[in-house]
Amino acid sequence: MRGKRVIVASILVLAAALLASGVIAGQFRSADPEALHEALTSGEVVQVAEIAAADGLARRGVFVQETDIGQLCLWDAASASSLQRGGGCNAIDDPLGGSAVSASLAYDGGPAIETVRDARLIGLADEDVASVTVLMSDGSERVVRLKKAKLSAGDFFAFGYRFKKADLRRGIGPIAVIARGAGGGELARQPTGIG
Repeated sequence: MRGKRVIVASILVLAAALLASGVIAGQFRSADPEALHEALTSGEVVQVAEIAAADGLARRGVFVQETDIGQLCLWDAASASSLQRGGGCNAIDDPLGGSAVSASLAYDGGPAIETVRDARLIGLADEDVASVTVLMSDGSERVVRLKKAKLSAGDFFAFGYRFKKADLRRGIGPIAVIARGAGGGELARQPTGIG
């Protein structure tokens, strides 16, 4: 491993007092912040996947919220009603941002991988994706479980994944999310910005 530094640059984070609670929304393609703030106060929040409880950490959900201003937002939160959530939004007509996969990484602790207490990955993949894995900094891969998600924007696979504390303590972090087709060929790769 070359150096132990964290690069946090691939996800543009918009810190706003959304829903009066300081929700952090990672904007991949930003809508007008004021209009987005207003749109997020209404609209149904639907669970599409789950992040299992592990290593003494509670289970979390992966939620989708489709806004009336044309944004599809994907959230990592304890519950659908939780105001403490993180994730991001893309245009509803291109929720994957022109790729076969769109993912968002959240973590508590840091900045060094060894001091991260909880790291979670959420995302959506195109319906043609057969598998999603995470490339780790030691060259190994972690398989991410996909769950069908029928949204008004189309049919996708949703996923949520929690990284093992044992990996994090050893300085092994996620480098990239890789989507593969049925034949195993790579369809898309998205850097995580950490690892």
